[in-house]
Amino acid sequence: MLVLVKPILLKKVISILRDYYRDHFNWLSFFLCTILGAVLIKIAYHQHFYESYIEGESNLNLQIIRYCGLYAIAFIGAFLLQGIAEKNLRFLISGNWWLLIFLSVFLFAVRGSDVDYSHLMFGKQPSEFYSFYHKIGYNLGGFFTLIIPCFVYWIFADKGYQNFYGFKTKDVDLKPYFVMLAIMLPFLFWAGTQSDFLSTYPRYTKIGIEPSHPRFRLLAGIYEIIYGSDFLFTEFFFRGFIVLAFARKFGHRAILPMCVYYITIHFGKPLGETISSFFGGLLLGVIAYRTKSIYGGIIVHLGIAYLMEIFAFLGRAGYLHF
Repeated sequence: MLVLVKPILLKKVISILRDYYRDHFNWLSFFLCTILGAVLIKIAYHQHFYESYIEGESNLNLQIIRYCGLYAIAFIGAFLLQGIAEKNLRFLISGNWWLLIFLSVFLFAVRGSDVDYSHLMFGKQPSEFYSFYHKIGYNLGGFFTLIIPCFVYWIFADKGYQNFYGFKTKDVDLKPYFVMLAIMLPFLFWAGTQSDFLSTYPRYTKIGIEPSHPRFRLLAGIYEIIYGSDFLFTEFFFRGFIVLAFARKFGHRAILPMCVYYITIHFGKPLGETISSFFGGLLLGVIAYRTKSIYGGIIVHLGIAYLMEIFAFLGRAGYLHF
């Protein structure tokens, strides 16, 4: 299959990465941010620290504060390390930088917390469907916690300077992103044979409804359709808002910190997925920075998410073998 892919389709992506490497890449910055990310991963996965101390915190307000602390350490820490490496810490005296930092950390802390969006959207639900509605509400909740606040910021700060943080289609070639998905197929096939991956995916197995339930297929299908909205909101926030809102005044300097921050929202997922999120975030961040569009990233993000669901389903069914 891959031999039929025309290399010319990747030419633009390779050109973008080459230009970033030539104009902005700093090996010391990359090394320091990678080390920070590795340290955070080590702490988060040591004796399930993340699940027990942050994700599992029962007090909502305290949970949000702990998420803020985690995200701030990753995001601000990476900015500081990059600034030290490049001998440029002038951003620390910018009020706009601090405002964007606050929004970037606080909004996703609320997003990642246990706010019961399902109760706000659907009211009281039957107890047997609580988990289903809770997950549906969480996936859709990103519209209220991420899209709307960022849109308000854009109206007041950036409307006259750029499109709404990556929602741009003009002069955007989407074909290379489908090629990138094709390249991912062997890795996703391999993931479908791994026990830790299959214990997490496919996600419809986590909706709290037994497969024998007469409405299981219908509800699982609804969940899978809405499941993708979470990736759209996440892609917008990290590659759209964080990269492009920062870029107007601080250039490329949000890309590496975004990658370290992006790692932290994968804590609790399979280790390989968390590690690879740094490099995937870097690739998509560079592309968004150069093209000023997030549509390619949405294609890749949604494509990988649904392919993971498919390969996990096939893996659990015993269809994947080396």
